[in-house]
Amino acid sequence: MGSSKQLCKTLKMKVIDAHNAGEGYKKIAKRCQLAVSTVRNVIKRWQIRGTVEVKMRSGRPRKLSDRTARMLVRKTNQNPHLTAKNLQEDLADSGVVVHRSTVQRCLHRQGLHGRVSRRKPYLRPHHKIQRLKYATGHLQKPDAFWKQVLWTDEVKIELFGHNQQRHVWRKKGAAFHEKNTLPTIKHGGGSIMLWGCVAASGTGNIARVEGRMDSTKYQQILEANITPSVKKLKLKRGWLLQQDNDPKHTSKSTMEYLKRRRLKVLEWPSQSPDLNIIENLWVDLKRAVHARRPKNITELEAFCKEEWEKIPSTRIERLLAGYEKRMSSCYLDHGFST
Repeated sequence: MGSSKQLCKTLKMKVIDAHNAGEGYKKIAKRCQLAVSTVRNVIKRWQIRGTVEVKMRSGRPRKLSDRTARMLVRKTNQNPHLTAKNLQEDLADSGVVVHRSTVQRCLHRQGLHGRVSRRKPYLRPHHKIQRLKYATGHLQKPDAFWKQVLWTDEVKIELFGHNQQRHVWRKKGAAFHEKNTLPTIKHGGGSIMLWGCVAASGTGNIARVEGRMDSTKYQQILEANITPSVKKLKLKRGWLLQQDNDPKHTSKSTMEYLKRRRLKVLEWPSQSPDLNIIENLWVDLKRAVHARRPKNITELEAFCKEEWEKIPSTRIERLLAGYEKRMSSCYLDHGFST
């Protein structure tokens, strides 16, 4: 037999008020259109507990004990890549048979939820040491120091992006209508390689890399874009050039070029794209360009240059304002990715 429907609090209080006014059970029941037994039970509970609120029931006992829950938490802390099915099988081996959803609910109550793993560059021990050294040496740098840094990087932008999963509103049976599909082309339909630079005051030049990038071509890009960008961004004497440790950036000829041009380079740890603020701007650029749906490589290049100029300096200022937090995170995690 199922449980009866609970009366609302207003109706219960109406019954109590009538009872306090001296009315009998039958009269209250007739006026409120309730059974006499219901009126009697409401008044009796109010007299015993002093309230008409429903007492919390214990409910069905949980299948997993607190000890088992702690064991599940320990297993996920040791190996976060375990699935709920793996944990369910482990429990079954120990004699506890439960559904996979029971395991999931137990972990949810402990604040653990299944999430997609973030992709980060593989860090060897010497990479972590370099990153920790960088964070330690630059954690206390003043804002004025970072405002004198010219951040640079290269990025590959595909014509149709990476065709990431997208959602559409459609009816059943309309999955293959042209407007509901996402076009795909082998190898992305073409792509371009871009070099760009930014500073605290805004975006500098952005240039397309024709063909394969090597040390010679990299030096040509620096020669054509560094000086105009420095003037545009109004960097003062003593500014620093930031670049990663790509072989073409650290080759013998490139190092000689930088020395000949008297360009000061910011010390940079390998495998550290998360420490370069321009990486965030590449994400913004790709999102803005793909929203315009370029039809060919010419449009793709034109849209990239247009959207690059539209990036507000306030966006870069916010990234620099949070740079100390990146340094702290890298330091506290002993050089691991932020």
